[in-house]
Amino acid sequence: MAVNRAAVVDANFTEGVTALTASVRLTDLDGPIREGSRLTGRHALAIFESMVTSRQIDLAARVLKGQGDGFYTIGSSGHEGNAAVAAALRPTDMAFLHYRSGGFFIHRGSQVPGTPPILDVLLGMVAATDEPIAGGRHKVFGSVPMHVPPQTSTIASHLPKAMGTAFAIGRRARLTGIPTEDIAVCTFGDASANHSTACGAFNTAALADHQNLPCPTLYVCEDNGLGISVRTASGWVEARFKAAPGLKYFGCDGLDILETYEVACQAVEFVRSTRRPALLHLSLVRLLGHAGSDVEQLYRSLEEIEEAEAQDPVLGTARMLVEQGITTPAAILAIYEETRARVGALAQEAAKRTRLDTAEEIITPLAPHRPAEVTAEIARSVPKDEREAFFGRLPEDDRPRHMAMQINRALGDLLVKHPEMLVFGEDVARKGGVYHVTADLQKRTGVGRVFNTPLDETSILGLAIGACHQGMLPVPEIQYLAYLHNAI
Repeated sequence: MAVNRAAVVDANFTEGVTALTASVRLTDLDGPIREGSRLTGRHALAIFESMVTSRQIDLAARVLKGQGDGFYTIGSSGHEGNAAVAAALRPTDMAFLHYRSGGFFIHRGSQVPGTPPILDVLLGMVAATDEPIAGGRHKVFGSVPMHVPPQTSTIASHLPKAMGTAFAIGRRARLTGIPTEDIAVCTFGDASANHSTACGAFNTAALADHQNLPCPTLYVCEDNGLGISVRTASGWVEARFKAAPGLKYFGCDGLDILETYEVACQAVEFVRSTRRPALLHLSLVRLLGHAGSDVEQLYRSLEEIEEAEAQDPVLGTARMLVEQGITTPAAILAIYEETRARVGALAQEAAKRTRLDTAEEIITPLAPHRPAEVTAEIARSVPKDEREAFFGRLPEDDRPRHMAMQINRALGDLLVKHPEMLVFGEDVARKGGVYHVTADLQKRTGVGRVFNTPLDETSILGLAIGACHQGMLPVPEIQYLAYLHNAI
């Protein structure tokens, strides 16, 4: 009979905490948890509570699946220490999260009053139509007030978006004259680091840095050594990124929230102050397999599974809090069980919500048709004197021209109308594109609004999506149709 590893991990925590002895020392909750540490006891407790919440969501997902009410069991168990990374950031730093960053998402929610991150995640697990970020189409981490854009589970597809957002932060500040300290953060697994999409994002961020262009991105590699069943070569992530030009490397034990918080603060300070990209490498473990359907014993020995379970970061953090005199074993167990009850109640509430039922329900919101908004935008004109200053001679007063030139004129009109508009791609600047569709646009607007990109279509689309997230109007050019295949 197969052993229920979720039940084992759950029981291990309770037994492990019960066996702890309360410390005789008393620690000031508002003072450093250890000498020289930035983390206070109060903040450490808050991070721990986010970690426990993430763990209980994972356990609730298994219950929902067993009831026939849940459809997603890929969890964050073993990765909960990423809550300490969220604690080192500001809640306005846009975060692109992969599917094991539950601790981060829950802690970000605690930083933004009025957000219900637990229920939002559970609604995604049961495909509820009122799930706010993806309409129940997928269990994703996402929230508008929390500055967490939702991502697909397509491996590494969010890294170019994070890079694009970071680049657009600097470009927006330059165009508006409003300085900002915002940065972009992106979490991903060690297996994803090998994907060509990820490599393109790293390269473009580093290339921007090489050209002294601000690209304040914090890449966070959550390294558990596995991509489903495929093992990451030992030492590869550290060796690969320590040698990467233009990408400052920070590494730490992600199972230790004190070390994680300290190193995360260092990495965040570097990115925020220098406006340069960096990589934070967290060494973690994966608990409960890849997902509920994963038969982990097919590729890992029982000894290896139990060794990982013995490194449970939630239990390890509880032990540290007790040893430091921050709290007691009884208080730890109370937090754990109260959180279980709260998450369980919300899970059962989510299971009662209306679910997606038809293909039409799934498809309709993907490409909304808003004719009234289109009509209103068409009616919004640009003063004639501004157009004359841009073109010299108004296009409508010129002789008839071919389609490429008409598109060029339309782009010119839009650049005048929308000061937040950017045009970019391969060869679009001084050359004006291979078909001269963008001819003279850079000369008229400046290099900040019409510019060349690296020859990487994935990064071009990532920059476009990132610019959208920053409230800009990007117009990316993919030079040829065949090149689009590289990106999509």
